[in-house]
Amino acid sequence: MRKFGYQVGRWDLARYRERSPQDTFTALDREWSLLPDVWPGNAIATRLFTSWLPYKEADTFLEVGCGTGVTAVTAALQGCSRVCALDISPAAVENSRLNAVRHGVSERITILRSDLFSELGSSNGFDLIYWNSPFAEAPTDHLYESQLDYAVFDADYAMHQRYFAEAHRYMTDGARLFLGFSDTLGNSARLMDLATTAGFTGSVYQREVFSLPISVPGVETSGGDTNVDYTLYEFREA
Repeated sequence: MRKFGYQVGRWDLARYRERSPQDTFTALDREWSLLPDVWPGNAIATRLFTSWLPYKEADTFLEVGCGTGVTAVTAALQGCSRVCALDISPAAVENSRLNAVRHGVSERITILRSDLFSELGSSNGFDLIYWNSPFAEAPTDHLYESQLDYAVFDADYAMHQRYFAEAHRYMTDGARLFLGFSDTLGNSARLMDLATTAGFTGSVYQREVFSLPISVPGVETSGGDTNVDYTLYEFREA
């Protein structure tokens, strides 16, 4: 297990819980609604992955773990004719609905409360499937204290395993599977093993590295900053 990513995830959650309440945020030059207990969509990872995805190359788009709905709404605004957004958190589902209405695309987005793909019908096929995954690998006995924890941690990478194992049935011919990740904070070797076992080949689609002021007890950093990558992986059926 990558203990560093787990420690950083706990630190990041603690920072979130200490922040001042807010009901809007700005991301990608737009204003968005924000409900309590939903991860703000102006996080670095969300902004990067959302701006990198190739919407113009897909007609139908599915987002797993939609949060505030920034990426799903962007897909609709970029021209995808049918968009579906899923999240395990009721607050995130409602937040995504608010932002779909706010930006005038609610008629083209279906938003469902779903544990990964659990609420999708088997007849639903998508050209592009995307998940900004909870890449902090947690121990098997990790206790999820709130719905928000599911946006940060994946105990024993069980959700990642399911993502690859179940995605096939929701892909159109030639569809592409994307996953937002961090090699610094996640376990990329295990990620690739899970993808290969499920019948996918993966490659880096785009990556950027930042020097961030991460201050985690027990974790040494150089000059107070840590280099952290955000990597968008692309997977295709082997």
